[in-house]
Amino acid sequence: MRAGLVAAVVCGLAVGMAPAAHASEDLMSGSFTVKGPNEVIDTWTISNLCNVIETGCVANVTSPLIEGKAVYQGMHTWAMKITGQVPVCPDKTKTRGAMVFTWNSQTLQGELMEIQQGNCQMTRPGQSQIPITLVPA
Repeated sequence: MRAGLVAAVVCGLAVGMAPAAHASEDLMSGSFTVKGPNEVIDTWTISNLCNVIETGCVANVTSPLIEGKAVYQGMHTWAMKITGQVPVCPDKTKTRGAMVFTWNSQTLQGELMEIQQGNCQMTRPGQSQIPITLVPA
Protein backbone atom coordinates (compact mmCIF):
# COMPACT_ATOMS: atom_id res chain seq x y z
CA MET A 1 0.00 0.00 0.00
CA ARG A 2 2.77 2.40 0.95
CA ALA A 3 4.71 1.76 -2.30
CA GLY A 4 1.56 2.47 -4.31
CA LEU A 5 1.02 5.76 -2.47
CA VAL A 6 4.64 6.82 -3.04
CA ALA A 7 4.35 5.89 -6.73
CA ALA A 8 1.14 7.93 -7.05
CA VAL A 9 2.76 10.96 -5.38
CA VAL A 10 5.91 10.71 -7.53
CA CYS A 11 3.80 10.25 -10.68
CA GLY A 12 1.68 13.26 -9.70
CA LEU A 13 4.79 15.37 -9.21
CA ALA A 14 6.17 14.31 -12.58
CA VAL A 15 2.92 15.24 -14.32
CA GLY A 16 2.78 18.54 -12.44
CA MET A 17 6.30 19.40 -13.57
CA ALA A 18 5.81 18.47 -17.22
CA PRO A 19 6.95 21.33 -19.43
CA ALA A 20 4.09 23.56 -20.51
CA ALA A 21 4.02 25.32 -23.85
CA HIS A 22 6.66 28.03 -23.73
CA ALA A 23 5.02 31.17 -22.44
CA SER A 24 7.44 33.26 -24.51
CA GLU A 25 5.56 31.99 -27.58
CA ASP A 26 2.62 34.06 -26.34
CA LEU A 27 4.63 37.26 -26.92
CA MET A 28 3.33 38.24 -30.33
CA SER A 29 4.99 40.61 -32.76
CA GLY A 30 5.29 40.91 -36.51
CA SER A 31 2.88 41.00 -39.43
CA PHE A 32 -0.24 38.83 -39.57
CA THR A 33 -2.93 38.38 -42.19
CA VAL A 34 -6.32 38.19 -40.46
CA LYS A 35 -8.54 35.77 -42.35
CA GLY A 36 -12.27 35.29 -41.93
CA PRO A 37 -14.22 32.28 -43.24
CA ASN A 38 -14.30 33.51 -46.86
CA GLU A 39 -11.95 36.47 -47.14
CA VAL A 40 -8.97 38.35 -45.79
CA ILE A 41 -10.32 40.78 -43.20
CA ASP A 42 -7.18 42.82 -42.52
CA THR A 43 -3.39 42.76 -42.19
CA TRP A 44 -2.02 43.58 -38.75
CA THR A 45 1.34 44.69 -37.48
CA ILE A 46 1.67 43.65 -33.84
CA SER A 47 4.32 45.32 -31.66
CA ASN A 48 4.73 43.74 -28.26
CA LEU A 49 5.31 46.19 -25.40
CA CYS A 50 6.35 43.57 -22.80
CA ASN A 51 9.60 41.69 -22.30
CA VAL A 52 7.96 38.91 -20.31
CA ILE A 53 4.48 37.54 -20.94
CA GLU A 54 2.05 37.97 -18.05
CA THR A 55 -1.60 38.82 -17.65
CA GLY A 56 -2.12 42.45 -18.59
CA CYS A 57 0.77 42.58 -21.07
CA VAL A 58 -0.05 44.99 -23.92
CA ALA A 59 0.74 44.93 -27.64
CA ASN A 60 0.04 47.65 -30.20
CA VAL A 61 -1.96 46.47 -33.21
CA THR A 62 -2.02 48.64 -36.34
CA SER A 63 -3.42 48.13 -39.82
CA PRO A 64 -4.89 50.13 -42.68
CA LEU A 65 -8.33 49.76 -41.00
CA ILE A 66 -7.70 49.89 -37.23
CA GLU A 67 -5.39 50.89 -34.40
CA GLY A 68 -5.74 49.23 -31.04
CA LYS A 69 -4.11 47.72 -28.00
CA ALA A 70 -4.36 43.99 -27.40
CA VAL A 71 -4.17 42.80 -23.80
CA TYR A 72 -2.93 39.36 -22.77
CA GLN A 73 -5.65 37.63 -20.71
CA GLY A 74 -3.62 34.56 -19.67
CA MET A 75 -4.06 30.97 -20.90
CA HIS A 76 -2.68 31.89 -24.38
CA THR A 77 -5.55 34.37 -24.94
CA TRP A 78 -5.32 37.92 -26.26
CA ALA A 79 -8.23 40.39 -26.47
CA MET A 80 -8.64 43.75 -28.15
CA LYS A 81 -11.66 46.06 -28.11
CA ILE A 82 -11.92 49.03 -30.44
CA THR A 83 -14.85 51.43 -30.10
CA GLY A 84 -16.00 54.60 -31.82
CA GLN A 85 -16.02 54.97 -35.59
CA VAL A 86 -14.98 51.49 -36.70
CA PRO A 87 -15.17 49.55 -40.02
CA VAL A 88 -18.11 47.30 -39.05
CA CYS A 89 -20.25 47.86 -42.14
CA PRO A 90 -20.36 45.01 -44.67
CA ASP A 91 -18.37 47.14 -47.15
CA LYS A 92 -15.80 47.98 -44.38
CA THR A 93 -16.93 51.60 -44.13
CA LYS A 94 -16.96 53.07 -40.64
CA THR A 95 -19.91 53.75 -38.38
CA ARG A 96 -20.44 54.00 -34.63
CA GLY A 97 -19.84 50.64 -33.00
CA ALA A 98 -17.28 48.26 -31.58
CA MET A 99 -14.99 45.49 -32.73
CA VAL A 100 -13.96 42.89 -30.16
CA PHE A 101 -11.19 40.52 -31.20
CA THR A 102 -10.08 37.51 -29.16
CA TRP A 103 -7.49 34.95 -30.25
CA ASN A 104 -5.28 32.16 -28.99
CA SER A 105 -1.57 32.89 -29.41
CA GLN A 106 -0.77 29.16 -29.76
CA THR A 107 -3.39 28.15 -32.36
CA LEU A 108 -3.83 31.64 -33.88
CA GLN A 109 -7.58 30.93 -34.00
CA GLY A 110 -10.08 33.41 -32.63
CA GLU A 111 -13.20 35.42 -33.09
CA LEU A 112 -14.27 38.90 -34.13
CA MET A 113 -17.49 40.29 -32.71
CA GLU A 114 -18.68 43.29 -34.70
CA ILE A 115 -21.23 45.51 -32.97
CA GLN A 116 -22.88 47.97 -35.32
CA GLN A 117 -24.58 50.83 -33.48
CA GLY A 118 -24.71 53.41 -36.26
CA ASN A 119 -26.16 53.18 -39.75
CA CYS A 120 -24.59 51.27 -42.61
CA GLN A 121 -25.89 51.22 -46.14
CA MET A 122 -28.64 48.59 -46.52
CA THR A 123 -28.14 46.97 -43.08
CA ARG A 124 -29.55 47.56 -39.65
CA PRO A 125 -27.61 47.97 -36.43
CA GLY A 126 -26.81 44.65 -34.80
CA GLN A 127 -23.91 42.35 -34.15
CA SER A 128 -22.19 39.44 -35.79
CA GLN A 129 -19.54 36.93 -34.73
CA ILE A 130 -16.92 35.90 -37.26
CA PRO A 131 -14.28 33.20 -36.76
CA ILE A 132 -10.78 34.48 -37.56
CA THR A 133 -7.35 33.00 -38.14
CA LEU A 134 -4.10 34.94 -37.85
CA VAL A 135 -1.52 33.86 -40.41
CA PRO A 136 2.08 35.07 -40.00
CA ALA A 137 2.90 37.17 -43.07
